[in-house]
Amino acid sequence: MSSGTRRWAGSLALMVGGALFAQDIHFKTRNFQPDPPPGTDSGLNTAALHPPARHPPALDPGEAAAPGGSTNTTAIHKIILFDHQPGVEDLDALLRDGINALAALPDNALVVNAPGGRVPPRAGVRWVGSLPAADKISPQLVPGAFTEAGTVSALVEFHSDVTTGQQDTVAGAEGVALQRTAAMRGWHALVTASEAQLAALAEHDEVAYLFPADAALMDDTAVIACAGMLTMTGAIGQYANIVHGWNLDTDHAAHLGYAFGSITPKVPVALVQSELLRALTEWSKYANVTFQPSLASSPRTVVMKFVSGAHGDPYPFDGPGGILGHTFYPVPINSEPIAGDMHLDADENWHAGGDIDIYSVALHEAGHAIGLGHSDKPGDVMYPYYRSRSTLSANDIGAARTLYGAPNGGSVVPVTSGGPPGGSTPAPTPATLRLVADSPPTTTQATSVAVTGTVSGGSPPWTVQWQTDRGYGGKGTIQNPGAAGAAWNTGAVSLVNGLNTITLTAFDAAQKSASQTVAVDLQAARTTSAGTVPLTIRIASPTSSVTTVNAAALNVAGSASGGTGVTRVTWQTAAGASGAATGTDRWLAQGIPLLIGTNTVVVKAWDARGNSAWTTVVAVRH
Repeated sequence: MSSGTRRWAGSLALMVGGALFAQDIHFKTRNFQPDPPPGTDSGLNTAALHPPARHPPALDPGEAAAPGGSTNTTAIHKIILFDHQPGVEDLDALLRDGINALAALPDNALVVNAPGGRVPPRAGVRWVGSLPAADKISPQLVPGAFTEAGTVSALVEFHSDVTTGQQDTVAGAEGVALQRTAAMRGWHALVTASEAQLAALAEHDEVAYLFPADAALMDDTAVIACAGMLTMTGAIGQYANIVHGWNLDTDHAAHLGYAFGSITPKVPVALVQSELLRALTEWSKYANVTFQPSLASSPRTVVMKFVSGAHGDPYPFDGPGGILGHTFYPVPINSEPIAGDMHLDADENWHAGGDIDIYSVALHEAGHAIGLGHSDKPGDVMYPYYRSRSTLSANDIGAARTLYGAPNGGSVVPVTSGGPPGGSTPAPTPATLRLVADSPPTTTQATSVAVTGTVSGGSPPWTVQWQTDRGYGGKGTIQNPGAAGAAWNTGAVSLVNGLNTITLTAFDAAQKSASQTVAVDLQAARTTSAGTVPLTIRIASPTSSVTTVNAAALNVAGSASGGTGVTRVTWQTAAGASGAATGTDRWLAQGIPLLIGTNTVVVKAWDARGNSAWTTVVAVRH
């Protein structure tokens, strides 16, 4: 397969706020600029909304096709590009249309499944299209990777909602067989295939990405799967490229803080902390990023802690023998204060120097904390499966140096895998991109606040986006842009009771970013009535109290109000799974696991005094 068939030429930039701005989707194969149709104001590429599928969606063995072969209600995978980081309100709106978000695709895109592939136009959506087959094949799968027999061992990443039966149906259609081991994620499978067979697999809607397989995957004791690259709106697919790290300071280095939270009692505390810090500083040896002790509440701080089960983010741990840890990417992909935080499952049998090795896992997760995605190259620390007692490869070092440069001005090691950020180093900008935020009121009784400021430097035109730690997000308005800079205004930023941390990020046309955070405390208005409004919670999606699904997981969205102010929303299934929703007044619970048969999900809202209210939804999984 030629490189020309794997890459599309760049297209016209999108119109944002009256100025031309490169709103890219970052694949490992290329940076793709969706092309808006001529003469439109919205930038929504309606011509690319529903291209014909190369293959009809696969059925599980024994599943009957719809009459006449119709797939009008069959979930088809789409990319939705927003003009801002999607948040709770965006995901809630998609759920109301029966559309489930499966993965995040930086900077502002989501990969979803949509009934019949239909995605209704809506405000804030810039473009909708399909994941091109050419972008599903890793740049590492070049002719030199194939054996003399003309085959290669590859790892197939399916979209996370594709069942194993559907996976096997897809493989059988192309004359190949899938292999799986206990160590592999449910959406991964091994295949030995020719170049033509890989190209044919990539044409299937169910297939998300194909990349080289590590031979150690055949040994269940040699590797352990990483949970994935996490954002507050979903994990990031292997096909995605990360092009942003932490902002550089005036000395062209990223100076970060670190703090320890709860520590596993299975290893002496001082040794655990030493191993975690050793993992962070290993990256500092080779890239221009440093770590100093800090408060957990401080911005630009990597908080490292051992926690169990549901622990306050949308990704509860699963107990011994499962997921070891997860890390949230830095700003601007995630907002403060969770940006860069590293969580390790306290229920695992941790060791220092033996399996499960704290340092080996932390070294990989620390790569995520500084902004590195998963590599496609076996043997790299950032390959999506942990190896015990591994060391940074030249490719790992090259990826870190592409974001931060080398310490003391050393040379950059070229990135050879489909790892972040890919492509050539951008040309220097005339001046450092600078974002300044005016200070909003520190306390308010209003349910929203507008933040203003200025942006300058970098390569105009600019955009400004905002996110809150309560799950809301949006795009600001650029006002009166000029050579010296521009003013900006967020418009109404939704607040919930308590402290709201708002992360503001400016982007320029060269994909550089600059961020700043502000905090606003929403204090509930004092009531003059004799009592407090009762705490209530309702489910908006699914719309029925009993719903039928075919997927292994369920997303539920709704609202809560009353009491002394909603502080958190949690969920629990009758089978014992539990977790925390994103958002409070408006909330979203993602990835609730379902067993075959009837599943009762209880969702609870909690207020500042510990009072709770609950509601349920029953999901019947076929």
